[in-house]
Amino acid sequence: MKKIIFSAIALMAAVVMSAQNKSMVDTVYSISEVEVVDFSRKKVEIGKLDVPIEYLPMTINTVSFKDLEIRGITNIEDAVKFLPGVRMQTSYGAFQTLTVRGFNYTPIMVDGIRDERTMINSYPVADLTDIESMELLKGPASVLYGQSVIGGVLNIVRKSPTPYNVVNARMAYGSWENKQATMDFGGKLYKSVNYRALLNYADQNGWRDNGNKRFSGYFALASKIDATSNIDVRGGFNRDWYGTEIGLPPNITNDVYSKDGTLFLQKGQMQSGLNRESRYNSQSDFFQNYGWNVTMKYDKKFGDNLKLQNYASYYDDDINYFGTESLKYLESNDAIYDHFYLTKNKAGDEIRKYICLDTVYLASPLRFSHMAKTFSNQFDLSGSFYTGSIKHNFIGGYTFSQMNRNSYTGYNLAPVNDPLNSKYDVYGPGLYSHLAVNNPQSMGYMNTSFSKANITKSYMHSIYFQDLVELDDKWKVMLAGRYDFFKYMRATAPTYDGERQYHRSEQTAYSINNTSSFTYRAGVVYIPTKDLSLYGSMASFFNPYRDFYAENVIYVDANGNRFFPTAGKEIFKPQTGYQGELGVRYNLGKYAQATGSVFYIIKNNEKKTLKTGVVDEDGITKSVVGQVGSSESKGFDLDITVFPAQGLNVMLGYAYTDATIRDLKTNEYMETETQKGNMLTGVPKNTFFAAANYLIQKGVFKNLGFVATASSMDKVYRNTDNTSEYPSYWLVDMGVSYKLKNNVRLSANVNNVFDKEYFNQSLGSQMVPSMPRNFLLTMAYSLR
Repeated sequence: MKKIIFSAIALMAAVVMSAQNKSMVDTVYSISEVEVVDFSRKKVEIGKLDVPIEYLPMTINTVSFKDLEIRGITNIEDAVKFLPGVRMQTSYGAFQTLTVRGFNYTPIMVDGIRDERTMINSYPVADLTDIESMELLKGPASVLYGQSVIGGVLNIVRKSPTPYNVVNARMAYGSWENKQATMDFGGKLYKSVNYRALLNYADQNGWRDNGNKRFSGYFALASKIDATSNIDVRGGFNRDWYGTEIGLPPNITNDVYSKDGTLFLQKGQMQSGLNRESRYNSQSDFFQNYGWNVTMKYDKKFGDNLKLQNYASYYDDDINYFGTESLKYLESNDAIYDHFYLTKNKAGDEIRKYICLDTVYLASPLRFSHMAKTFSNQFDLSGSFYTGSIKHNFIGGYTFSQMNRNSYTGYNLAPVNDPLNSKYDVYGPGLYSHLAVNNPQSMGYMNTSFSKANITKSYMHSIYFQDLVELDDKWKVMLAGRYDFFKYMRATAPTYDGERQYHRSEQTAYSINNTSSFTYRAGVVYIPTKDLSLYGSMASFFNPYRDFYAENVIYVDANGNRFFPTAGKEIFKPQTGYQGELGVRYNLGKYAQATGSVFYIIKNNEKKTLKTGVVDEDGITKSVVGQVGSSESKGFDLDITVFPAQGLNVMLGYAYTDATIRDLKTNEYMETETQKGNMLTGVPKNTFFAAANYLIQKGVFKNLGFVATASSMDKVYRNTDNTSEYPSYWLVDMGVSYKLKNNVRLSANVNNVFDKEYFNQSLGSQMVPSMPRNFLLTMAYSLR
């Protein structure tokens, strides 16, 4: 099937590239490629207000699809390197979490619609072949987009329908059988109806034999209904398959000694001689993500100063996953292996635990599935009015969203002494099978089924109002407020036939969590000259919890005191906090543009596990969880683009982020604040990129282009004790391209030019090696 899809798209692309359609040539005129830069006062969708970006007291960075396209970038983890202060964590093959300004689970939006999945777990992000740009609003933005917007929010802007004929075809081939094919069309469909249509397919063996495959499509229609009304309808789908990723055998969390007592491996040190390409996954592992979506936007103008807009969307997402996950070494209390580490027995005595470093076994595979269906509707009224000589640009409205998410789990593993027992969720000859550390081979399949359904529903009702006041040409003031009502419901049920289905009659009653919060933004902008704007703002956020009462947990409140919550009700108040920010924008016409800002963010009401194994008064062994933590992030970021010569542009970005544990309320279950002041996990203190694009404009080498990118990621701590880390690294990517007279462009890109060995993800202590040097050859045709 994959060969049929790829061949069909590739054939379409080849036909388009070779076709000589006279009627199209007669009616469509291609402009010679000359770098034209327009830094006039542009607007961004993420700010919501219909004003130039210079009027907004907030930091917004953008990345255009053009800068990604000429580098062969179609994945979000590669694209975010052009956004300073941002890190994308990819786990288990494709589960992704975005961290901005020190805080993770950053919401991701598509055309201004929140992907509600990212509020609960990490999720795959579809390919970027259908996008026009990415916009990143940094800092808290709950007043704009509701709960959980702490470090920022990323908006992916898809390609819009166009009245002009557009034809883009692309075929690419790269390292490890990386094959890609994309077709993109646009133009007038009928009278005032414009369209955009795109298909993309990618298939790659992968340098670690992941075998990722992606197939996606996008279609959009836009039409002017009458002189004052417009409608825009868009739909997309993705059918993606990822090879799960569990990394290399684990780094031991203790010092490891040889039998004679000499140190063999330091705590956390990786074994020498491991093959970075070796794959330890079971042959039964798989990861599928199927989804589709449809949106409809309607707007109507009432004169020049008032517009009504309604924006409805529906997203359907299906994740189906089975992964080997944890690898463990063979261990024994007897001296039957060549190495050992020191540990303590139940009596507290230090003993030797002997370990076999030549063999691992598949200890705890994980089977689950998430099926999420999300409906949202935004209704707002925007426009402008005057009070005397003062102009007000406003927007106000109501937003509703509902996500129904059913999660199915198969966590019951057959016992070690009976791995073929089919009464359990996971069984088969591959369960607990042993693999050689060097040259691992799969030792058999595993069968899986589901036994439990977790049924959840999330509701959000929000009312909001923003007013950007233009006091005069130099001073702008923003005042914005929003009130959110959040409701979360959860129930469970057994599945039947081991499939993703359950009987409602067997479902438990819903536990319900209701909470609400008011958030705000207040800011001021000063524009001393037309090229320079200075801004400052204060903004707040809230992030509700989604957990319920459990009998094996002791609860501690924000004051450090134990309390007894009601079963089925809200336990902890939402996380809250604020940001203070000062920034500057400089716009020197067609020569340069720069944005810089300093910020300080505080997050309160954080939940921490304070202690485990506590025997309570009722005799039950419990964990202690308290809402006693707070964290802070402070730093600055800088984003610069300059055009020193025709056809040449240079982009620079740098961010310094000092994100730390700020405070832990003292309580009887925590004797010392050992983690206070530690860096937050997953946050690099320094990030940097420099990128250059150069297209020769005239002469013998006209239309010959070059691109280069250098990026740096500081070390990233992997645990709150700050005892393990991903080391810092530098990467360099380069590319060259040439545009033929028939609008065909040939390009070659080399990533990780200096073949740097580095790590940017892991599964526990199982480190996942990042991709070595690789290439991508592309042939593309463009007529627009």
